[in-house]
Amino acid sequence: MGLSILALGPIAFSLLSTCLKFTVIVTIMSGMDSNIVGLLISFPFLALVIALALALKRWCAISDESMRKFIHIGVSNWWFLELRYFTTMGWALVGPILFIILNSLFTFLDWGTALGMGDRKRNYGLIYFPVTLVILVLLQYNGLVRPLASTVGVLVMGYGDGLAALVGSKWGKREIPFNVSKKSYLGTLTMFTVSLAIVLVALLFFSDLPLGMVIVSAAVIAAISAVVEVLTPFGLDNLTVPLLVTLLIEVLV
Repeated sequence: MGLSILALGPIAFSLLSTCLKFTVIVTIMSGMDSNIVGLLISFPFLALVIALALALKRWCAISDESMRKFIHIGVSNWWFLELRYFTTMGWALVGPILFIILNSLFTFLDWGTALGMGDRKRNYGLIYFPVTLVILVLLQYNGLVRPLASTVGVLVMGYGDGLAALVGSKWGKREIPFNVSKKSYLGTLTMFTVSLAIVLVALLFFSDLPLGMVIVSAAVIAAISAVVEVLTPFGLDNLTVPLLVTLLIEVLV
């Protein structure tokens, strides 16, 4: 494993070099419409996430599930590009819709098998997540939810669910009874803890709630997120968790 990690050095350097060059190009393009810049960044960003996942799979021999969740966590960070660059709904929808198309081809044409991710049912989550991004973009740009709410929803799904799956599959020995997805106690605890941290940071810095209400609201949202993540089967938690968290932020904050 140590040698595998060391072998990633040249790959990481190459990717970093490419990103730096791309940053220079984006800087030159700064006079362009920000929506176009955001779109031009989105695709290299997605390619970078997939390339890093493939590198980890090849050189560090990570599992299929770890690779899938690395992509899951990485793609969630696209939302920061949405916040920074996109100003109209039409432009903001282009990226997620193309993500849906690409991930559908990846899943239904069994491209995942060639990349070492042959479990089609597990790969459905890669489709559901960008579907959620489309829904949240529509809600946000129509004034139905605030950027704060949608951002927390995306990050809880991306980091909370992603890290819960990684920790649970690696160290979670005791499964929660009567749950179809075979979630572990440790994975659910991780989901709660990461969700709690995300909501706490978001509300502390971007809301006017008093500290006591921030703590209570964060604890309630994190607990509900963890429970819903356990109860939702077939990868549909990629839809239920972020949408529910977004709704809870709107109601409680």
